[in-house]
Amino acid sequence: MNEPTCSQRDAASVIFNLPDYHVIDAIDLPLGGRRVIVQADTIGDGCPDCGVVSERVHAWCRQRVRDVPHAGRVEVIVRKPRLVCSERACSRITFTQTTAELPLRARCTTRLRRAILEAVIDHGRPVAGVAEGFGVAWWTTQAVVNAAAVVLPDVDDLHVKHLGVDEHRYRRVRWFRDPEAGWRRVEPWMTTLVNVASGQVLGVVDGRDSAAVEGWLNARSQAWRDRIAVVAIDPSAAFKKAITTSLPHAKISVDPFHLVQLANLCLTRVRQRLVQEHNQRRGRKIDPAWAHRTLLLRGYDTLSPRARHRLDDVFASDDPTGELGAAWGVKEGLRLVLASRSLDGARAAKERLEGWVTSADTDETRRLWDTLNAWWPAVEVFITTRVTNARTEAANTAIKHIKRTGRGYRNNQHYQARILLRSAHRARQHR
Repeated sequence: MNEPTCSQRDAASVIFNLPDYHVIDAIDLPLGGRRVIVQADTIGDGCPDCGVVSERVHAWCRQRVRDVPHAGRVEVIVRKPRLVCSERACSRITFTQTTAELPLRARCTTRLRRAILEAVIDHGRPVAGVAEGFGVAWWTTQAVVNAAAVVLPDVDDLHVKHLGVDEHRYRRVRWFRDPEAGWRRVEPWMTTLVNVASGQVLGVVDGRDSAAVEGWLNARSQAWRDRIAVVAIDPSAAFKKAITTSLPHAKISVDPFHLVQLANLCLTRVRQRLVQEHNQRRGRKIDPAWAHRTLLLRGYDTLSPRARHRLDDVFASDDPTGELGAAWGVKEGLRLVLASRSLDGARAAKERLEGWVTSADTDETRRLWDTLNAWWPAVEVFITTRVTNARTEAANTAIKHIKRTGRGYRNNQHYQARILLRSAHRARQHR
């Protein structure tokens, strides 16, 4: 006798494909869409109080639930049995059967919740658009996201050795009127803490001061804090204070991008000051230094021969005092320091840079030199470990995309839930 090896379900159940359920009826609605009536494949469940399994049906009830749309709107009616508890000593007399697709008091199927979470987190769609597409309320969609954020792995259970800290502004500047002090400007900043190894966002706290970072770090277990070896930050005194207080054994690595950014800012200020002193105006297109201002900020080792020739023409035609060329040399000297692969090479490059700063003899270059000296221990940590804030900056870029997708957020908890879930999903993808 030949036995069929394919599914034994009927065609309607195969097409609808709701796990653990089969279709018992399906009709077209007068105003469009379909109504599908389903029932569980097996009758029987454990009592939620005593756990005794019962298959005795007391009554049948029907519940309308939301499900994933199939070629248009689908109204799903679940025929559910109300079972009688078999344990006489149990205080509960009857209870409703539950399944993996329809847990207790669920009004949406589990596969619909998975589809909503995938659309919001994996594909980065806005909550309002996902709610409209699946035919559910905005609050239902956001509740799915919040519930998924709650079950994320505890930060204390993650093995983190290198931590990155950086801030971002999550909303526009706002003004509030204080009856006593008048109008007050509020900068809505948030600080992001990232696992540098994987790029996963571990936490988001309000503000960018030392108290906010210290509060998050102190909430971690002592074992977790002891595992942190290096923390990458931008040149921020607030972050440095928080790390030295909460993670006294961790080394601080300053991000080289921000130091190069300070060097570029130093060069820009020298250029702006020179044009004001000589022409009593701002730079114009007819000024070679202004016309090639972005060329001045590029690394010399990345320039083509043609670009290097144009740079020489700028110094020859629009730098009568030599200060612009000296500031440019200081900027390049700092890049050489950060490009060193050993401490001896970095210290030798720093000695050469000191001579160039002395020769430049400008307030801007001296200020840059003082900043480098203040953060030199952190620079040495960067040179030996090469731990940077690159993945932290990448996480901030993704966070800004989330903010733009949602057209801004008024609820910080919803904003942070989207950030943590999206980051955890991307970290799993790149493992």
